[in-house]
Amino acid sequence: AIPEENSTNFNKKRIRLFFDEYIKLDDFRKQLVVSPPIEKNLYTISPQSGASKYIQIDINGILEKNTTYVFNFGQSVVDNNEGNILPFFKYVFSTGNFIDSLKLSGNIKSALKRSPDKFISTLLYTVDENFSDSIVYNSTPTYIGSTLDSTFFEISNIKKGKYLLIALNDFNNNYKFDPNFEEIGFLRDFINIPSSDEINIDIFKQEPVFKSFKPFVQSKNKIGFGFIGKHDNVKIELLDSFSKNFKSITTKSRETDTLNFWFNDIKYDSLRFLIKNNDKTDFYAVKYKDRDKDSLIITSLENSIINLNDTLKLLSNIPISKVDEDLILLENKDSISIFFKTKIDENNLDIVFDFEMLPNDNYRLAVFPNAIIDFLGSTNDTIKYSFSTKKKSDYGTINLKVENSGNYPIIIQLTDLDEKIVRQKILNSSFDPCIFKNLNPGKYFLKAIIDENKNNKWDTGVFLEKLFPEKTFHFTDEINVRANWILEEKLTIK
Repeated sequence: AIPEENSTNFNKKRIRLFFDEYIKLDDFRKQLVVSPPIEKNLYTISPQSGASKYIQIDINGILEKNTTYVFNFGQSVVDNNEGNILPFFKYVFSTGNFIDSLKLSGNIKSALKRSPDKFISTLLYTVDENFSDSIVYNSTPTYIGSTLDSTFFEISNIKKGKYLLIALNDFNNNYKFDPNFEEIGFLRDFINIPSSDEINIDIFKQEPVFKSFKPFVQSKNKIGFGFIGKHDNVKIELLDSFSKNFKSITTKSRETDTLNFWFNDIKYDSLRFLIKNNDKTDFYAVKYKDRDKDSLIITSLENSIINLNDTLKLLSNIPISKVDEDLILLENKDSISIFFKTKIDENNLDIVFDFEMLPNDNYRLAVFPNAIIDFLGSTNDTIKYSFSTKKKSDYGTINLKVENSGNYPIIIQLTDLDEKIVRQKILNSSFDPCIFKNLNPGKYFLKAIIDENKNNKWDTGVFLEKLFPEKTFHFTDEINVRANWILEEKLTIK
């Protein structure tokens, strides 16, 4: 290296790192970590493509005085001919009289998933008179590191001192926390370096603070309000008054984070709204735009085979006001009428059928005109839908014994290989059975969640409140479910 590695009193504008054979940089933009961080326009690296026997770093600005810098190339330096990796290659120099030599290392895991993404950044912020927790949102850290391709991280060449340590899934690579789309992990207390403590960090995606966006006219009777965050307590209030026949309803879009405000036919130049979410209120005005009126469309599930644990639903594009069960016929393969009940779901867009679904059977559903009346007063045309169920022997069963010395309730989730939840059981005591029946053959994973606040779901953490997510435990092995098999499994939660 010119200047040589671990040089002190560094004041050069160019660094060259030479190799004894041709190398290339592979994915170095993601793997390169410069600590402390330098603005990316203040240095350049070449060549970024093709084979070369050297790497050149040009310094285009003025570096901080009395600071140890690390250019860590991760595993991006590879042999051009055979692709052999030069692992964790780094170049270190100091603009002061000595090289800082302290290190910090540990492990990062996901608070919810089986494993975190690759390249999780680890950030250290100096705790001094200018420090505040909001520094992670608007300032770059003092030192950074990365997990690269494992859960292990290391930050090297650190000064002695007191620091805030966080882990960050830094999607936009700006070394700042954006809670709307990035995952974060932290320790509850500051860390003093040098430290001999074992460091383990859980990384998670926290719930964004609710924020609404400018509404837009979607159709003659529908205005959309885009949003991010939790919308459970959101209320949309129309400030303008109309006749006593005026009515409205709010639904959540199936496809997007949009709240749809529906209203019956009225004449207006503009509409004024208040969006209320707990203590926060936003005001919007929407000008009239000429749009077509929505037409009622009722769709059924595309799959003609329904699993025994699934539910028969009809989906509407307009909120449903009424369902007349006398105008609906459900028959089995022997043309015997099946008793059923229907209900409209909480979002007012799905019609849910409740009936005894038997294995190895065929069903026909007929929905005759005027059986369904939507919010705007329209009704359906004739709908016919046929579906079938499979034999009991086509499915497998998992009989799970849960050993837990901790608290209840516990949420047990069965997931597929992509960690999508397939089934879920809530156990309130050690006596509650945990059996997953009628499973399609395939490979699954098991996960347990300690439901500390007893709200039947996993709750994430909040960085500013130093609130950790609810604890999760993953069953180590992949579970292979076969048709007509019963698997006896045991999950021990320590």
